[in-house]
Amino acid sequence: MELFEEEIEIYNAKMRLLSWLYEEIKIQSGVSKDLLNERGQKLPLNI
Repeated sequence: MELFEEEIEIYNAKMRLLSWLYEEIKIQSGVSKDLLNERGQKLPLNI
């Protein structure tokens, strides 16, 4: 059961990080959404 709880903590940490990153990207109005999407597709995130 402890391993399962650790996996949940890792998942939640990743989701918080992605949520924060999304909010930061929304603030950056000068950045092209197409460029962000292109680069985002190359990120090695395993969620």
